Amino acid sequence: MLGSATILRGFKISVAGLDAFLCANGVDETYGRPPMAENHPDKDTISALLYTKITEAGGTASKNKFRVVIPSREGHDPSTVAYVTYSWLTVYAHCDLRLDEDSFIQIPIGFEELRNEILSYADKVTKGGISDEGRMGLFAVHTHEFRGFSNPQELIDRFKWPQYCDQCDAVFNDPEASDDWNKRAWNMRQDHRAEVHGSVEGRNPLPEV
Repeated sequence: MLGSATILRGFKISVAGLDAFLCANGVDETYGRPPMAENHPDKDTISALLYTKITEAGGTASKNKFRVVIPSREGHDPSTVAYVTYSWLTVYAHCDLRLDEDSFIQIPIGFEELRNEILSYADKVTKGGISDEGRMGLFAVHTHEFRGFSNPQELIDRFKWPQYCDQCDAVFNDPEASDDWNKRAWNMRQDHRAEVHGSVEGRNPLPEV
C-alpha cells in the first residue's frame, strides 16, 4: 500500500499529551492513529479545534495551516508521537521545496499560545511522554495512504475532458458510451504529444507534487 510524506513546520508532541488536550476539549483521542487527511480542515474535529484556539488567541491565518500529522507505516504499532503544524505540504512523488518563503517560515499569531496550552496537558501525563515535548522545527513525516491521503488534483484532472495539448491547439474528448481505455481523452492527448511532439512522458507520468 502506498503512502505519502508530509513536510511540515510546527512542534512535536507525545500522543499522550495531545490526547489529553483533545479529551479535555471534547474531541476524540487519536490513540496514535492519524486523522483522516481528506477531512481537513472542515470535517476534521481536531483541525477545527486547533483553528478555534488560534482565533481565540487573536490569530487570523488560514484554517488550512493547522492540523495534526501522525506518522504511520504498515506493520508497525500506532505512533507515540504527533506533530501540530502551522505550515505543511504533502509529497505525492516529488516537488520543489520553497522553505524560505514567508508563508512557510513565519509563525502565525496564536500558534505559541496553542503550543503552550497543549504542553500544559502534556506536562501532566504520567505515561507516554517524550523527552522533547513541544520542540519546534522542520519535520518530515510518513503517513499511510489508508488514513485518507487523496490523489493530487493533477491526477484527478486526467480523468476529465476535454483535454488540451500544451504544445499545439489539439483538443481531445472522451467518446460517448466508450469503454475503450485507449480512447480516453487523457490517453489520446499523451499519445498525440508522443507521436507529434516527441514527448517521452508516457500515459501516466509522475506529477511534480
